[in-house]
Amino acid sequence: MGGSVPFTGKCEMTCLVPVTASVEIYDPRTGKFSPNGSLAEPRSGEEALLLKDGRVLVAGGDGDGVGELGTIEIYDPAGGTSVVVKPPAGMPSESAVVLLADGRVLIAGGWYTYDTTSNATVIFDPASGGFSNGPLMAEPRQGATATLLEDGRVLIVGGDNEGHGYIFPNSNAELIDPSHPLSQSTLLVLQDFATTSTLLSDGRVLVAGWGAYDNGAGCITPVVSEVFDPGTERFTPVGPMSTPSTGSTAIKIQDGRVLFFGGVDSKCAATGTVEAFDPDSGTFQVIATGFPDLSGFSATLLDDGEILIAGGSSRSSGDLAAASWFIRP
Repeated sequence: MGGSVPFTGKCEMTCLVPVTASVEIYDPRTGKFSPNGSLAEPRSGEEALLLKDGRVLVAGGDGDGVGELGTIEIYDPAGGTSVVVKPPAGMPSESAVVLLADGRVLIAGGWYTYDTTSNATVIFDPASGGFSNGPLMAEPRQGATATLLEDGRVLIVGGDNEGHGYIFPNSNAELIDPSHPLSQSTLLVLQDFATTSTLLSDGRVLVAGWGAYDNGAGCITPVVSEVFDPGTERFTPVGPMSTPSTGSTAIKIQDGRVLFFGGVDSKCAATGTVEAFDPDSGTFQVIATGFPDLSGFSATLLDDGEILIAGGSSRSSGDLAAASWFIRP
């Protein structure tokens, strides 16, 4: 749903990449995509979250030539329609969004257009359409990850804090309890920065995939990956990765392993690898090569064990991808 589409026509000066509101559904039985209505607003870079009633919450993102959108939408696949919902204080961009056990949605942090990063959390109830305040985070965060733990708490990891034109990475994590809006978060120290958090089958969380681009240093790859244990509230180093990379996408598969797709190495060259993390041994192993030079794609585990890779753009050429790939671990 949504996303950027190739520019068509003559570009006199600066061309804004067009943003679409279209929605397509892939059917594994036929192997085909088909249109299924549209969003109420064109969006790119949005967060999409499957709700318990089968609808999809679509949060934030950039509009078509209008910058960040301060709204969310509830898309109904049955009718192919979408309804806009506006939070009381507006929806910041780059918020972390996670589905809670009771069906409500936690929206944490984010960035407002006046160069301010938020430390607030908001809880949205899809059944009533209402919003309520959640606990305040210890640190303002944008672009963080949020993972629901088995005990109902939420692990918030990483992200950036932007203010007065400067961006500071958060080399920490925190635990919040959405059931107690006035509770104080527990701040946790990371040994490295991270951009992916994946819930493992045993209730622990794999934190990995950190990396960034620095104009002076080039692409910075992660030093260590870590596993968070909710029982002890501590991180333990694991790995290292066979091919350290930044910009990888992580997804847990049916046997409990976590796969990392793509990314670039310290020289900003595409790794082209698929690497698997084994929770039992705490080790990484390359299981495939030849992954396309892509960024910004989606990875979805299908019922038959295959992984659908869709969309994205080429890091080398910047061209948008019109094809899809399948990976069978």
